Amino acid sequence: MLTNKLNHCSKPPVGVGGFKSPRGGFRGLCLLAMSGGTDSSVCAMLLREQGYEVIGVYISFFHEDWANAEVMQQQCEAQRNVAGLCASLGIEYVEIDATDEFYNTVVRYFVDEFYAGRTPFPCAVCNPQVKWRILFEKAQELDCDFIATGHYVQIEKHNNHLYVVQGTDPDKDQAFFLWGLSQEILRKTIFPLGGMLKNDVRKFAENHGFHSVATRKDSLGICFLNNSNYRPFLTKELAKQGKSIDKGSHIGLNGEFLSPNEGYAYYTVGQRKNLGYHANKRLFVHSVQAAQNTVTLSEYKDLYKTSFRVQNYYFHSLDDCKQELIVKIRYRKQAHNCTIEIVDEKNLIVHLQQPLEAIAPGQTAVFFIENRVVGGGFIN
Repeated sequence: MLTNKLNHCSKPPVGVGGFKSPRGGFRGLCLLAMSGGTDSSVCAMLLREQGYEVIGVYISFFHEDWANAEVMQQQCEAQRNVAGLCASLGIEYVEIDATDEFYNTVVRYFVDEFYAGRTPFPCAVCNPQVKWRILFEKAQELDCDFIATGHYVQIEKHNNHLYVVQGTDPDKDQAFFLWGLSQEILRKTIFPLGGMLKNDVRKFAENHGFHSVATRKDSLGICFLNNSNYRPFLTKELAKQGKSIDKGSHIGLNGEFLSPNEGYAYYTVGQRKNLGYHANKRLFVHSVQAAQNTVTLSEYKDLYKTSFRVQNYYFHSLDDCKQELIVKIRYRKQAHNCTIEIVDEKNLIVHLQQPLEAIAPGQTAVFFIENRVVGGGFIN
């Protein structure tokens, strides 16, 4: 159940820094998702300058029952930062406790996918099913005209459909993560940073007297793990369900035994390091077989495929599927031409023009026309 409350973190510090009064006429009431970082903080300043009335909302996702102490400490610090900045800017501050929703939807998905022998991509579940759902519901409750976040993307309209478009800064573009946002969500969403470079965002905060905002580090990796090894977390969460991962076997492409391993769930397709097996040639994880508790190893050349299946896909318009698309299966610098074969309402086949390596079941495939996201789904 969602609640509005301050958690056990100490009270926020008094904010510092000045800010100009909004310019121009009133443009609407905007609910801004704030994480305490540079990007969402600058969004609050930009929206104020552009004439929006802003309500800053901090969503608590992590709970001490399962998140480690460092993650909880960072959440408390982020909450204080958001509350302090809202006070400095003179905007309303709201906090939402979504710890139960996040755990039941995202953390359990993460654990279940690894247990099934797949490699999860939590952001693809969190964004449409948790974060934006919560923002949309809260915006309706508060009669907000818009929702805003600090993502480096833009929105454009093509053939009566709205699309997420890659941001101006190629190093910060986050369109890959937002393929699951519906038309209803996009109609209400604003991305103030889409046309900016990260360096300019930091300069904007500095120029407005918010030095601490300008110099905050970016968050990376899976948010609830804080860049720590996922294996201990997975083992602990599985134990709560009465499950465990026994030691298994590495096998070759022909099924021959190569060596013992720590258990299938601790390996992902394309992995080379920490396999616990040494040969006279470099080997990689080719596939994971949960039912047999085996991990197949192969040479890198054997990781390439010319087609793969995608399930639980979403497209803004199926007309987009009728033309050649670009598919990305990784966030950074991976773009391959493809065509799509729709199998049924839940499954499709991607046919690649050039072979692609290390396609991991459970990860996401995101489809583009030029720089706009037309859809995506989960690799099967």
